[in-house]
Amino acid sequence: MKRKHQSLKRNLAVLVSGLVFATSASALSLEDYLGQVKDSSMGYKANSEQAEAANLKTREADLFFTPRLFANARAGFDGKEPFGSTITYDELKMQNYSLGISQEFSFGLQASLAYAMDRTQIVGATLPAGISDTFWDATPKLELTMPLWANGFGRSSRANEQVTRQQNLADRFGSAAQAHAYLVQAEAAYWGLVSAQEVVEVQGRALEQAKSILNYVTRKSRMNLGERADILQAKALVESTTFQLQQAQNREKAARRAFNTYVNRPAETAVDKLEGINFVNLQNISVPQQQPGDRLDIKAAEAQSLMAKSAAQLSNERNKPTLDLYGSYALNGRDEELNEALKEAGAVERDTAFVGVRLNIPLNYGAASDAQTGALKAQKAAEYSYQYKRFTQEQDWTNLTQQLVEAKESLRLATNIVNAQKAKLENERVRQRQGRTTTYQVLLFEQEFSQSEVNRIQAASQILGLQAQIKLYQASLEGGI
Repeated sequence: MKRKHQSLKRNLAVLVSGLVFATSASALSLEDYLGQVKDSSMGYKANSEQAEAANLKTREADLFFTPRLFANARAGFDGKEPFGSTITYDELKMQNYSLGISQEFSFGLQASLAYAMDRTQIVGATLPAGISDTFWDATPKLELTMPLWANGFGRSSRANEQVTRQQNLADRFGSAAQAHAYLVQAEAAYWGLVSAQEVVEVQGRALEQAKSILNYVTRKSRMNLGERADILQAKALVESTTFQLQQAQNREKAARRAFNTYVNRPAETAVDKLEGINFVNLQNISVPQQQPGDRLDIKAAEAQSLMAKSAAQLSNERNKPTLDLYGSYALNGRDEELNEALKEAGAVERDTAFVGVRLNIPLNYGAASDAQTGALKAQKAAEYSYQYKRFTQEQDWTNLTQQLVEAKESLRLATNIVNAQKAKLENERVRQRQGRTTTYQVLLFEQEFSQSEVNRIQAASQILGLQAQIKLYQASLEGGI
């Protein structure tokens, strides 16, 4: 039984160690890394949260033309001496209550429907018999106002709604653009580290090959079969490849620091092996013939343009003369008891109605005219700015796709060179085994092959960076940032 228990422990230990090894050996994919960026980066979270906040705040514009419930309650007294009345009293005690609904409509009409109840108590008055010193007034009332000049038929109200909506949309798209660009930069950092790691690996092999060349010519010199010039040349090659390896390692450290920055880790945190570059897939990528869509920063510029247009209209309306048509209709009921006053308020023979107009004209015509002209110029400037940004987006897209075409051609040529150098190296190794060439020549060909690999990695890295930038034109808020 004891042996079975020990055997079970050993098997469990082997299984756990196998799982740990498999986990550490698995390379971190781009998708996993971007997932870590979304979970860990404070910069991404800030922009993403701001975009979501602005998206929710766009609903603020829906409040402009929504019904509103209002209520009022007031209690007080009036102790001033009555004038010109046959009835004298010490003071009036009053209570006022009202409850109603108001709404402004998009076509300009402002309406309110309210029910008011007022309690009045006459203190210290000598009243005729049968007349109570306390009574209630019940008043259902409808009020309507229609602007005809400034804010005519709701122009200012609609413009104000659009200013609020487009401002929040601009904030939403702007923050989403920064969050999306952050992910694109993180992707570039990922591929930058992948390329740096592979270059370090290639340069490490090149250094070992250079040292092999130095050892080879040194042995030949000791046997008086070589020249001092070969040793000097080999030493120079070792120093050169050592320098190139050090430069590659420095670039790898810088790429690692950038990589860690996007996942909120200390700069010098070690990074496991990442997924390698798939050169075959990169050679087969297709260059988009048409722009998939507008970048989010262009959408933000469009919202800003529409906001400026609405703000200009709002400024223009604000400086116009106001001419409002208004009216009110109310029913009235009065009784000592509240219930009776409410019943009497349904009788139309006690109704009250008013119709009127309100006019307000600014007398500084010069200032009003200049303000309106300035608003129109601000609107035109916003339109020019938006059109310019659209133009630069087209230019950027053309430049991006052309660079991608050129990078693909560079990768094709670099791959051809790698293949040619590899074939040359393998052929030279065959010749070496046949005694038809020297080891020194083989080692030199290995150096040339390593350099061609570095050139191919650099060409692939350029394509990967350009592919990341293309994603800026594929942003969709509906599908997530």
